[in-house]
Amino acid sequence: MGVAAAELRINAERAQQLLVETPFARAWGYRVDSLAPGSARVRLPFKEEFVRPGGTLQGACAMGAADVAFWIALMTVVGEEPLALTIHMSTSFLRGARGDLVCDAVVLRAGRRIAFGEARTFDGSGELVAHHSLTYIREERR
Repeated sequence: MGVAAAELRINAERAQQLLVETPFARAWGYRVDSLAPGSARVRLPFKEEFVRPGGTLQGACAMGAADVAFWIALMTVVGEEPLALTIHMSTSFLRGARGDLVCDAVVLRAGRRIAFGEARTFDGSGELVAHHSLTYIREERR
């Protein structure tokens, strides 16, 4: 199925429920801001524990937000798929981040087994702080 799906295969309420049910996502506090077919916006609320020396957020914050946002974006196209896994992620950090992070992810192609996408992470002031390319492998259907 391609990214031009006419309807959402998962809604924001169910996507948020999956995040709450997933221990790592619950611990980090991710929130689904919005969904559209083939895209998702996820927020990572600021926590003091995320700050690295120098006063900016550690890089894993942006990378985690991108990973979660793409997972949710993929489910808008293919439906609920908890076992979709990251097999490659490339992140370019553009500047230090402060405050909440907001990440927009889009599915570029969702094949039978492999999905490709990209994401952009913005900090609390709306500045672009990171760009991500992601590749996921989907559970093999029998």
